[in-house]
Amino acid sequence: MRVHSKSKRDKFPSVGSAANPVFNSVFNTLDVGILIVDSEGFFVDMNDCYCRMVGYERRELTGKYFLEIVPEIQRDFALYTFNSAMSSPVPRQTLTEFPIQRKDGHIFGVNCKLSILTEPDGTRFMMVGITDVTETNNIKHLLEETELATGIGGWQLDVQTNRLSCTEGMYKLLGLQNYNTISWEDILSFVGNEAYVQFKQAVDMAVEKGTAFNIELDCSKCPSGKWMRAIGRPKQLFNKTIQLFGTFQDITQDKQLEHMLYLDQLKYRAVANSSLYAFILGKPEGTIQEANKAACQMFGYTEEEFRNLKRKDLVEETEEFLALLEERSKNGFVQGEQISIRKNGEHFPCEFSSVCFKDLNGEEKMINILRDISVKKLAEEELKKLSSIARETLCPLIICDVNSKIQWINAAFTRVTEYTLKEAVGRRPEDFLYGEETDRKAIKNLLENKKTGRTFDTEILIYAKSGRKVWIAIQLQPQFNKQGKLTGYFAIGIDITERRHSEEIILHNQKLLQQAERIACLGSWETNLKTGVSSWSDEMYRIFGWNTDNAVPFQGPQLSTLHPDDMDYVVNSIKDTIEGKGDFDIEHRVVRPDGSTRIIHSQGQLIKNNLGEPEKLIGVVHDITNVKQAEEQLHNHKLKLAEERVEHQRLVARATINTQEKERSDIGKELHDNVNQILASAKLFLSSPFLEGDEREKFTNKAAEHIHMAIEEIRKLSKSLVSPSAADLGIIETINDMIADIRWAQKIEINFNYAGIDESRLDNGLKLTIYRIVQEQMNNILKHAEASLITITLKENKKKLILTIFDNGKGFDAQTRRRGIGLNNIINRADVFNGNVDIQSAPGQGCMVRVVFDM
Repeated sequence: MRVHSKSKRDKFPSVGSAANPVFNSVFNTLDVGILIVDSEGFFVDMNDCYCRMVGYERRELTGKYFLEIVPEIQRDFALYTFNSAMSSPVPRQTLTEFPIQRKDGHIFGVNCKLSILTEPDGTRFMMVGITDVTETNNIKHLLEETELATGIGGWQLDVQTNRLSCTEGMYKLLGLQNYNTISWEDILSFVGNEAYVQFKQAVDMAVEKGTAFNIELDCSKCPSGKWMRAIGRPKQLFNKTIQLFGTFQDITQDKQLEHMLYLDQLKYRAVANSSLYAFILGKPEGTIQEANKAACQMFGYTEEEFRNLKRKDLVEETEEFLALLEERSKNGFVQGEQISIRKNGEHFPCEFSSVCFKDLNGEEKMINILRDISVKKLAEEELKKLSSIARETLCPLIICDVNSKIQWINAAFTRVTEYTLKEAVGRRPEDFLYGEETDRKAIKNLLENKKTGRTFDTEILIYAKSGRKVWIAIQLQPQFNKQGKLTGYFAIGIDITERRHSEEIILHNQKLLQQAERIACLGSWETNLKTGVSSWSDEMYRIFGWNTDNAVPFQGPQLSTLHPDDMDYVVNSIKDTIEGKGDFDIEHRVVRPDGSTRIIHSQGQLIKNNLGEPEKLIGVVHDITNVKQAEEQLHNHKLKLAEERVEHQRLVARATINTQEKERSDIGKELHDNVNQILASAKLFLSSPFLEGDEREKFTNKAAEHIHMAIEEIRKLSKSLVSPSAADLGIIETINDMIADIRWAQKIEINFNYAGIDESRLDNGLKLTIYRIVQEQMNNILKHAEASLITITLKENKKKLILTIFDNGKGFDAQTRRRGIGLNNIINRADVFNGNVDIQSAPGQGCMVRVVFDM
């Protein structure tokens, strides 16, 4: 901490002392804060204004180091300024803006004027004049922000010195850096020659005559590409202008909006006058202000005459029309029909749409668009007459204009297509009746005949409104006027959907029959008994090895194709059927032209006419050669399979007997070597002759422990032999119990993963098989593998149940080593449920057993 030097302070007379009453009074009444600092930076004296600024009393500041009232972030700069001023060889004044800190912590900006005072003995003091510029800076900042936000730049011209001063906004407007001085040349380069001449003339008039100006400068052809508003206000003294204050404002956007508005007005007038519909602009109460050419032609008035008309002069104010006006007043928009009145008094029907809106001045306006529908009304009357004639017809009727747009349809058309007159009128049939399955070629032919004006008949698929498919037989009749010009079309249709469906079903059934005969190797035939002519299906030709180009054979199955040994049998069977002794159903052989023999199954029956006389013989022929060959192969395979099954059962029985004998041996060893020894120890504890007092209780407890151990060993041994209950078997819980018992008996890490298994879907027999496989392989690992890690995984994958048991033991050569009883038991158990077993092992690489069951 600095220690203030009292000796230096004593050399500078205190301005606040009683020895200087006049100076003290002036010093303390100044609106400028004054403080005096010695060469080491300690306060020597200060006036009342400075104390009020910083919130300290004079006694609190006297002797205080000046950096203590400077904000910490500004202290390095303040110290640098102080040292520079104090060490300067020539005393000088320094003016700078500086932040200081009040006693309460508030920081504010001040203008500081630094003066160095030197005593005769060379001692220096610094006197600082301080003015609070917070409010001034706030106003200046507000002015700058306002200028920047509004695109305004301010300037001031001192007429006497011709000095031009500009605000921050002016620099931004002209695109100049604020460290440059703006000159008249800068303004000239920004606004261009023409605008500058206009601006300079206004400035000269303001200087010479004191005239204020407000002008718009077109700078759009200059690099700036802007419009500027220049405003100037002179300040005069003794009728002489001494200063000129002004602003520049960017009004480019306003000018662009004005130009767009002007173009919109031009477009509006062009569109209104080029429109085919009448266009009337007015006020909602009925005053008319403007009308386009179509309106003048429709009503027979000139544009000038329209401006003197009211709504009642142009329209018949019926109750319906007045209701539409009320709807417009509520919603701001309405559409409807009205009865209009021409200048000559003629009344005619019109469609109109009317909308209310407010213009840019907020004035209520109304726009009406009208269309003369006299022709349309006449056409509707004609169509009503036609519909009364055609209303009762059952065939769909349609009338189209020359552009194929529908003018009228009858009720039958609506019944077939589900489209009403309102939905169909004005639309072309191809726009809504045709779909994906409609024949494009038929559509093309239909359109071409329409263009040429020919009568045309066709059948075409159309789609009803609901998407239902409808087949229509159409007759298209062109209509001409008196001059022979095509005016439209009249079409009548017949719904042939059911007929087409029947044809399709018949064709489909024929195809199915052919496919079925081909797949089944089944041919059909028919013989007329009076003419002897037979007809064959395509499959009959294939079965008999004939070409379909050959002549149709006579008298049923061609007798020349029969195998000689079967000839009499077949002929007699056919003869019996013809004589009425019943249908025939026989198997026999035929010889193809290439010499190959086929075995066929023939069936036939007699058809009689109305008089009960034999008329024809029908039948089917089934090529069963492949079936007979397959039956023979299957019979041979079954014999071979039966022999293999007997041998397999012998092997299984032998393995089962060996396993049972081994289990009995293991159980005997376990009972003798383990349980017997535990019970013997318990007996020894209980029969000791030296049991007295506390020793008897101790030996009794020991015997009880050994008996409990024997019970647990017998329980585990029984659990390994007795199958889990098939009714409430839980495979996951059962395997986990087995793992827990193994962990208790041996130090080995066992992991069991079974996520996503739904046991309710598994057969109880399959669950028991999985448990026995796991139990068998765990015994194999514990006895032979010398493993420290066993991983069991049970999962479902694509309708397969996969069991994997892996150990990191010593493994074995799966190619050379003969499978033991344990692995054979696993394979046999898996085979019961059609499970596939895969065993992978190698010396030193552990063993993996993978069993896959179909779900």
